[in-house]
Amino acid sequence: MNTLESSDDDAATSPIAVVLMVGLVFVTVVTVAVYVPQFLQEPPEPAPSARITFEEANFGDGVAKNDTLVITHDGGSELDRDRLTVLVGGETVYNGTEDSESSSSTFDVPGLVVEVDDDGFNDLNKPCRVDGERVSPVGTCGGPPGDSNGSDSGVVLEWAENVSAGQRLVIQERNAGQTYDVLQPGESVTVIYRGDDFTAVLAETTVGTGLNRTVVTP
Repeated sequence: MNTLESSDDDAATSPIAVVLMVGLVFVTVVTVAVYVPQFLQEPPEPAPSARITFEEANFGDGVAKNDTLVITHDGGSELDRDRLTVLVGGETVYNGTEDSESSSSTFDVPGLVVEVDDDGFNDLNKPCRVDGERVSPVGTCGGPPGDSNGSDSGVVLEWAENVSAGQRLVIQERNAGQTYDVLQPGESVTVIYRGDDFTAVLAETTVGTGLNRTVVTP
């Protein structure tokens, strides 16, 4: 009669094979768990590419507080107004998420921080109208640039909810004794764009140089 006999080697091999198989499965599961989420994640939001133009007026005319800076979106990506901030000498003069108006809650200007130094007196002139709606009281709109009435027909705020090519933002000092001298020669101007997971400087310039500049972001 034939008898089947198992050797000691066969008895030892079975548990080792099971252990090795379990280990291989574990390594495979861990590898998949690590790499699959990376493929499922959306790629990071790219910074926009835009061409920004700076134009100066009234610098060096002997009047300290009537200087004007025009910032124009000249081409490139459409920009979300709520993500834009403009700094002059480190002070915020435009922030799409907030308005600043010291003298009235009725005549706010979207994003334009007309009260820069927080002393309760407006430092920048307001546009007479924004998107066709009056933002200055009747009888206070007009006069030469920097007029002390606080509003000027030359001040425009064309940065709509989506800022597209050709739209302008005018930063103009109010010519009154109590106002803060916002646009001083030699100060830096920075246009910042904030995404969900990045902050990008779209453009920078130095005011009071007499040179108008166009800056293109990468």
